[in-house]
Amino acid sequence: MKKTILILLFVFFSLSCSDSEIENFASQVELSGEKISIATPNSGIDSASGEMSPKIIYKIPGDEISIEYPGNAPTIILFVAHWCPYCQEEIPEVVSWIEEDEIIQKGVNVLLVVTSTDSEKSNYPPDEWLFNEKWQYPVIYDDEENNIAKYFGVSYFPSWVFTENDGVIAFTHAGKITKEELSNLVN
Repeated sequence: MKKTILILLFVFFSLSCSDSEIENFASQVELSGEKISIATPNSGIDSASGEMSPKIIYKIPGDEISIEYPGNAPTIILFVAHWCPYCQEEIPEVVSWIEEDEIIQKGVNVLLVVTSTDSEKSNYPPDEWLFNEKWQYPVIYDDEENNIAKYFGVSYFPSWVFTENDGVIAFTHAGKITKEELSNLVN
């Protein structure tokens, strides 16, 4: 019996690491609402502030349940690429901040969108990277065309979207944010 389980696990792992690896990571989502552009570090102009956030409707695999982001709570959407050195530095800081400031307990939703996945670059596969960084919050994997990132106007990593209870964008930012800055933004 143990041999059969080991063989099945090996076959499953082998199939999941095929040439269509990126497709295996893509989450099933629908996007709606107006497209936005996240503020770029060079301009400092946040043209999305005050606008309604686009909606990401995540369909849970094998189920008929969907989760909508942003929902009816303040929401933070963080866009990262597994190969981005700034994102690699940012994730442990964000995990620490979420835990120390009890962000989830305060009713704030946190969503990580992994985009620009590339099996030839560092930290691949991204799910292993996030597991090693102890990320335990919702994750959506963008498709090969990076449609979620394009819909949100992501051009830098990491990129952030902060929304109010009603889905109105309070603030967008491209680039790293320190734990102290995050605490000030959410409070």
